[in-house]
Amino acid sequence: FYAERVLGLAPIAPRGHGAAPDGLAGTERGVLVHAALERLDFRRGVAVPVASLVAPGQTAPTGDEAAELDGLISGFAASDLAARLGRASDVRREDRFTFLLADGVLMTGAFDVLAREGPRRMLVVDYKSDRLSGADPAALLSASYASQRLIYALAAIRAGAAEVEVAHVFLEAPADPVVARFESAQADALELELSALTSGVVQHRFEVTEIPQRSICAGCPAEGGLCSWPLELTRRATVEQLF
Repeated sequence: FYAERVLGLAPIAPRGHGAAPDGLAGTERGVLVHAALERLDFRRGVAVPVASLVAPGQTAPTGDEAAELDGLISGFAASDLAARLGRASDVRREDRFTFLLADGVLMTGAFDVLAREGPRRMLVVDYKSDRLSGADPAALLSASYASQRLIYALAAIRAGAAEVEVAHVFLEAPADPVVARFESAQADALELELSALTSGVVQHRFEVTEIPQRSICAGCPAEGGLCSWPLELTRRATVEQLF
């Protein structure tokens, strides 16, 4: 954030972040999966093959990769959560939102899916194509996406929801979504929690991360130069890996 938004340095393409040899990078995998899920018919469970969605200039999946991704999408299409979306009265995909916090920070984003299940009841679904590698979905959510869940909840409440459920579904475990429930009465508390997370930006505190690793540092224009961490740490796959 500091390097790009304050110093004005141009972002750089991540160096093979999430890529397998001769395969899709993690970001490319996510783009294809989301493109297919945008076209998924929740009522009938009909999906579009990912191989048909490769845009010009995008890396095409291998046959095995396409089969894997199609399997992830089919698994979600057969899940209880997809059936619930099929029963919703109003379903919007990639619905963008913007709201302002009291401290002046502007929050923007987009819901993968926003569904209305009643006059003032909403369901937010967020897809995750992360490889679980044996990790517990709830633990991974808490470690990596807790702030995203907070933002989604507050955005839905600001959009008029009296009750909102935020469901993160890791596509490798479609039957085990991580669901949190919120009510409009919690709005002030949620905003205080979110403001605490953004306080560093408001106060112009831009400390270097204490846990450098590829998932945080990939693509940062300060990496290998302005950054105080050496490349062997900013490019490691996990914090347990020293080199």
